Amino acid sequence: MTTAYEDSYASWARGYDLFGEIGVVNQAEQEFLRTVLGECGARTVLDCACGTGQHLIMLSNLGFKLFGSDCSEPMLEVCRRNLDLFNIDVETKACDYRTLEIAWPRTFDALLCLTQSLNHMLTHEDLVDALRSMRRRLDPKGVLLVTQSTTHRTLQSEFRFDLVVNTHDFSRVFARDIEEHFQTIHILDVFHSEERHSLERHDIRIRIILDEEYRALLKEAGFSDVHIYGGYDRQAYDRGTSMKLIVVARP
Repeated sequence: MTTAYEDSYASWARGYDLFGEIGVVNQAEQEFLRTVLGECGARTVLDCACGTGQHLIMLSNLGFKLFGSDCSEPMLEVCRRNLDLFNIDVETKACDYRTLEIAWPRTFDALLCLTQSLNHMLTHEDLVDALRSMRRRLDPKGVLLVTQSTTHRTLQSEFRFDLVVNTHDFSRVFARDIEEHFQTIHILDVFHSEERHSLERHDIRIRIILDEEYRALLKEAGFSDVHIYGGYDRQAYDRGTSMKLIVVARP
């Protein structure tokens, strides 16, 4: 039975983009996406967990026909405002990526599920349902890209705390509680400008999925060609050193 989705981003959507200026491109990530999507001849791309639209903006000048969906209405509202700000025309819909066919009757050349979005599925059943839904929305020669920053290396104790943003006016700290199969990320937003002195806390619980579980899940969901990388340079995933886990999968 599919688990009901609890929107842990509803209260965080307005401040989510304080990670950095929206529209500032990670050049290595952009080149990775351009290359992988180009290799499969992708023209239509669905970001099925588009959040506030960072990757839609990143890909907007590379010639793809883009689509976006997210199950968090507040995040999608911010996404639409961001797209309008950059005059980018993308069709967006509110949609749970376990049931993409409800919002998207068509198929796509590529699907993106980036920055740890898939990890919000806490059960095996929900993970397989999500990946099967993504496969059904892919053209036969299409590609699925999944990225996350949780790896064997980052689960070590020295990475439990991370100062991810630190400016004159604002700091964002991640503190992680790690269990056997799950981690809870406590996000502490500290505002320390002349106009605002306050603290906000947001808690996000996600599943820990690593290389071998990805291979098993993708096989169960009907993917047969799976590559797992440890970075945007497409070097093989290394359990001792990799700081990213990137999946490229085809049916």
